[in-house]
Amino acid sequence: MNSEEISRSLYSKSKKSGLSKPEKFRIRAVLNLIGEGKKVLDLGSYNGVITTEISERGNEVWAFDASDSFENKYRQIGIPFTRGDVEKPLPYESSFFDVVFTGEVIEHLVDTDIFLDEIKRVLKREGRAIITTPNAASFPRRLLLLLGMNPFFEASPKFGGEETAGHLRYFTYGLIKDFLYSHGFEIEKRTSDVVNFSSNVSSRILAKIFPALGRSIIVRAKIRK
Repeated sequence: MNSEEISRSLYSKSKKSGLSKPEKFRIRAVLNLIGEGKKVLDLGSYNGVITTEISERGNEVWAFDASDSFENKYRQIGIPFTRGDVEKPLPYESSFFDVVFTGEVIEHLVDTDIFLDEIKRVLKREGRAIITTPNAASFPRRLLLLLGMNPFFEASPKFGGEETAGHLRYFTYGLIKDFLYSHGFEIEKRTSDVVNFSSNVSSRILAKIFPALGRSIIVRAKIRK
């Protein structure tokens, strides 16, 4: 089973009806980083929740995902949708987009090199890549490791039951920064969503002050000169 098949099987339907508080903060941070009036590619668009909000901010949006389960939804709201493999060349012209947003995708991939190379290719020279991914060094993960416990890392796409997310790799801020740099990007903005203390208790303020402890890594990167 490759990463496209894993993503298609795990994310072919919505797992829950609503968004958690941390997810809402993550979406808000992403929308602020994107801005308005842009040509935006939502790469790994899933069920279209974020895609729709990006569009409602006055952006022209294209959606791309491994699963076509939500294709009808995209058709209804008038957003062009393509099903495909993000680890292969993308079906878009070079230097076409102002922004490529990819949320919670890179941690699912085997070939992250072609993924970043294709993002760079389809971006305009002055374009921006906005990437979010779970933070391997978040506060609860650090605490669990200190106690010798598994900090929500996965052994396989199946082991763990319904809680398995299909993650193949995990990033710290330092790793994603260096990896992006190696592919011709440099980070110009870094933030996070919340610092979690339990499943129900979190702090948005602490995430702004100490993004290294936050639940998610959220970065906006530009192409290096």
